[in-house]
Amino acid sequence: MSGVLFNWLITQPRPVSLRYLAAVLSVIAALMFTLSARSLFATTAYSLFLAAVMLTSWYGGLTPGLLAILFSLLALDRYFMSAERVGVISRDKFIHMSIFLLAAGIISHLNRARMRAEKSLMESHQALQSEVGKRTADLQHANDALRRLSGQLMRLQDEERRRMARLLHETVAQSLAVLKMDLAVVKRHGRGGAFKGREALQDALALTDECIREVRTLSYLLHPPLLDEAGLSSALQWYAGGFEQRSGIKTQLDIPAELGRLPRNIEIAVFRLVQECLTNIHRHAESPDAVIRITKTGSSLAVDVSDHGRGMPSQTENESGDSYDFFGVGITGMRERVEQLGGYMEIQSGPRGTRVQATLPFQEIASCVQSGS
Repeated sequence: MSGVLFNWLITQPRPVSLRYLAAVLSVIAALMFTLSARSLFATTAYSLFLAAVMLTSWYGGLTPGLLAILFSLLALDRYFMSAERVGVISRDKFIHMSIFLLAAGIISHLNRARMRAEKSLMESHQALQSEVGKRTADLQHANDALRRLSGQLMRLQDEERRRMARLLHETVAQSLAVLKMDLAVVKRHGRGGAFKGREALQDALALTDECIREVRTLSYLLHPPLLDEAGLSSALQWYAGGFEQRSGIKTQLDIPAELGRLPRNIEIAVFRLVQECLTNIHRHAESPDAVIRITKTGSSLAVDVSDHGRGMPSQTENESGDSYDFFGVGITGMRERVEQLGGYMEIQSGPRGTRVQATLPFQEIASCVQSGS
């Protein structure tokens, strides 16, 4: 308690009037205590006045300390030297008075130096706080700029995926389709050819069909046209079904029928998040199943992707000893994308599986709709 009071006295501002009032009150208190116990202070009447000077110098500084010295001398002369003859001071009184003045002066000087040091320290502390605040603001601006840059890169990536998907569909897939038709014509008109030639032609047709399917799948994975044409619900149903066929992992999708269309950036963010989660389940989780739940309430859109795999460590170290996220940069990018849309994402993992949850505020979706309309 005393330490708290002491710190409060040090840190609180000290008005000039209170500094001089401290000089008066401290000398009055010293005089009253000395007079009330005259028998104890008969030979050392200066001790309490010296304490008063110390207190005043500590609290008020040099000038109030000198004022306390003056008041102390007047009090000593009035109440403790009146018995002496006027104009005559004994040798002991003179020595006591000299010691008192010397000690009081030294104390006042030391306290003045202390106050200067405190002031300098306070100014340094304020300058340091100002510099820390400035650096913190600069760091915040840099983080904001980095976040905006990350968002721009994600948008550019989405646009590039859309362009590549369209390019694959309009060029490579179309060329393969034409090749397939040409091979079919050759097959029809070459029925009388050698058996080995017909077998090779049949293999070419089968390979062409496989190439067409692979190109179409790659195009859809880069950017499913259903996402633009029919919305998030249809795109997720298509992707979940294809993922189950390709991976052999039983995939359950729970999505409200009345979800409707959402802003484009929301649909892309949710689709990429689900895509990244299912990819990680296939690569790392060794889970027999995956569950995707999309819910829409009056205030938010929630995405929940879970599995029953082996879980994941919170961090993994590479060969150089640096730590990185188990999921890599994909989930980190999705977290940034979700946060840019005003939402948040968390990952829970244990021996019985992993769960990724993301929430996007519905107000953000509404504002996006207005800005996009």
